[in-house]
Amino acid sequence: MAMKAGTVGQFPGSLAEAIEDALKAEHLALKGEPLPDQGLDDRRMLLVAIAQGVVRYFKDNVNAFEISVETTLTNTVDATGTATVDDITTEGTLY
Repeated sequence: MAMKAGTVGQFPGSLAEAIEDALKAEHLALKGEPLPDQGLDDRRMLLVAIAQGVVRYFKDNVNAFEISVETTLTNTVDATGTATVDDITTEGTLY
């Protein structure tokens, strides 16, 4: 699945929506009340711009990613093939 930064018109399932969900959770945790709808259009425009910038940065700097794969091959003649990344882990806290 390709990264979907999102647009204001194509928000569901996007990185921008994930950022908004995180913002809502942090706002609730800090203020004890839901994030208000006031300023929704401007907030989403900002979140979409951030998400598009992040995805563009990742696309333009693909060599910054390192993928480590550990395998054990036994009785194998041909070790070629394809694979997908099922999980991305991080070290430390993600914030």
